[in-house]
Amino acid sequence: MNDRQPSMAGHEPSLHTVEMVCDRLAEIGVAVGPDTARDLVCAVLTAEAPRVDARLREVLDTALETIRVAAQAAMGVLATTSPAAQRPPEPEVQAEPARREKPPAPPLAQPARPEPKRPRGEFDDEDRRPMFRRPRGR
Repeated sequence: MNDRQPSMAGHEPSLHTVEMVCDRLAEIGVAVGPDTARDLVCAVLTAEAPRVDARLREVLDTALETIRVAAQAAMGVLATTSPAAQRPPEPEVQAEPARREKPPAPPLAQPARPEPKRPRGEFDDEDRRPMFRRPRGR
């Protein structure tokens, strides 16, 4: 009566599971002890193991296929970009410190600003009248 599959041979149901089976059977009027409940759980697990194992394998196969497709897509993206290893090598740093050039000296005299161009109107520069301002504060 103990023809368990090798994958389930070492599995023992937990104390919580055995108590749950005892309680559920007691609710329907069947009183069983913990040893009988443990044997019942082991028999159910042995019978259901191939189906659970097949379902688990299917889920794992789907997950592995998804990972494979994602890895292939990533490899395709990486193949279209230029890898950093194929860049030309950077020149080696020279042992001598680089010589600093002096900044150019500022010019001594500022160039004169050109006068802004005034719009030409009816009067030339000769015909313009001088303008006098009134002192402020009066």
